[in-house]
Amino acid sequence: MFVALLKNGETCSLLDDWTIEQLYVLRATQAFFCPVCLKRVQLKIGTKRMPHFAHETKCTIETERETFAHLQGKQQLYEWLTNEKIEVEIEKYLRHIQQRPDVFVRHMQHMYAIEYQCSVIPFSLFAKRTNAYKNAHIVPIWLLHTSHVKRRSLFFQLSSFSWLFFNDQEVIPFYCAERREVSFLHHLIPLSSTLAYGEWATFPLHAISFSSFFQTPQRQHDVLFHAWQMKKKQWRLSPLYYRTNRTFCRIVYHAHMTPSLFPHEAGIPLRHSYWFETPPFIWQTYMLVEMMNVPLHVTFSFHQLYERMRYFIRQNLIHIRRLPLVTKSHYSYALMDYLHALVSLRFLKKVGKSSFQRIRSWSLPRNAEEAIRGDEQLLRRIVSKKEDFFTKRE
Repeated sequence: MFVALLKNGETCSLLDDWTIEQLYVLRATQAFFCPVCLKRVQLKIGTKRMPHFAHETKCTIETERETFAHLQGKQQLYEWLTNEKIEVEIEKYLRHIQQRPDVFVRHMQHMYAIEYQCSVIPFSLFAKRTNAYKNAHIVPIWLLHTSHVKRRSLFFQLSSFSWLFFNDQEVIPFYCAERREVSFLHHLIPLSSTLAYGEWATFPLHAISFSSFFQTPQRQHDVLFHAWQMKKKQWRLSPLYYRTNRTFCRIVYHAHMTPSLFPHEAGIPLRHSYWFETPPFIWQTYMLVEMMNVPLHVTFSFHQLYERMRYFIRQNLIHIRRLPLVTKSHYSYALMDYLHALVSLRFLKKVGKSSFQRIRSWSLPRNAEEAIRGDEQLLRRIVSKKEDFFTKRE
């Protein structure tokens, strides 16, 4: 922490350009107290970590041990916002919700709490802090240290913890204190519980504005087709996906399919598929099986299929991702995305605002070569119609 109280009740901030010599004198002549719990804190002055206050005993509010990167990051964010002429306080204690955000901001008649997270915390604590801010009409802005993402060529390795930072802008924002850089991982389409296609944009902290955290970066690359084709080929050729999912094998065998020869219409990239931990070729195959059970040209509603999806979720056959910062969409959006994609492929016909008819059977490949060739042709059909997987659908 950077802020403490002196005996006389005045506030002492370590961000006020103290020299090391002055801090040594201050430590020798003053006693310091936590502004939250009012217990004594020590002024730590070392060579490896920046000067900071540390509790002698546990504080009233839940905190983690602060790393050098965390201390450094808070200071940099505070200084950046100060230079932007934005009203900002560091480590302000919000007594009504008993929380102390790293950086508290008042801007354009709104309040914001910036949390820079370098270490892993439980989902329950993340959700508790987030909900407390929201209930107090404070907008939470969670930034994750860049060490929590690993790049794998065109894909990104993300833990369930990293996904907690995915927000309503459909972005995971990162900050690297060592480089003073803000990065946005955007236009994410997951391929499994831990792997996702995405785009990465990095900016020096001084080069962006506070409003950047409320915007979705523009798409910069057009490599989704090639990336997705490569991954779908891996799904088909790797037996690992099937050996570890006996239920999937049972369902497709019952539908007279071989697991690796699932329909071409399964495994389509969709804007809102970030809600699913289950690989897209699996949950979309389940939905195709349900639609194949409906006779040709017989109308079914979105709600009917949605209820079947909920059944698969309750049976733990489809796993939904926990996204506490996403409030403007729902996993049902991904299902509607999928139905619209199937309309584009002339598998379905839309006959009402939320009603559909199946107008043909699915396309089942007979061997691996035919599967890979057919997958490429199907994806090209969608791309040739200038289908934007990230466009909002009505």
